[in-house]
Amino acid sequence: MKSGSPPTQAEFHEAISARADRWFGACLRITHSRELAEDAVQDALLSAWQKRDQFQHGARLDTWIHRIAVNAALQLLRKRRPGVFESLDFDIEDEDSVPDAERHTEELGADLAQALTKLSDIERVCFVLKHLEEWRLKEIAEEIDSSVGTVKQALFRGVRKLRGSMPTLRSVTT
Repeated sequence: MKSGSPPTQAEFHEAISARADRWFGACLRITHSRELAEDAVQDALLSAWQKRDQFQHGARLDTWIHRIAVNAALQLLRKRRPGVFESLDFDIEDEDSVPDAERHTEELGADLAQALTKLSDIERVCFVLKHLEEWRLKEIAEEIDSSVGTVKQALFRGVRKLRGSMPTLRSVTT
């Protein structure tokens, strides 16, 4: 990427090819809705393209778009009535074609997705941003317009609920 110039269309296409699944996954974990996650990624890509002149060249393009996608997912959640989420419907592969380690990872992911449905919106958003997206507490607090203490409380409650509803997590963390 040339210093000082906005990202090109080719650079955007390259970032999309490499990272679109990751952006969608983050948005899906936040919104808990395929449709909202798809909308968030689409909104993020449109916004990133329209604001490409604001891209800081010290950053990575895919990371910048990832952050915009997470913010778009949070914005969609704010607009939607609290507590109303559609169930996650994943395609299930033939069990014989999936190696044991991969199957275990998929089962853990499915267990986590199910357990996240038991969290409140703030608990789920804080958990996803902290533990899956690796945001700092201060960043989360700023994004959800709250205090660091509120974020810590939501994380504590969320992790406690997850430990209670995920047997595999209980055995790992105790």
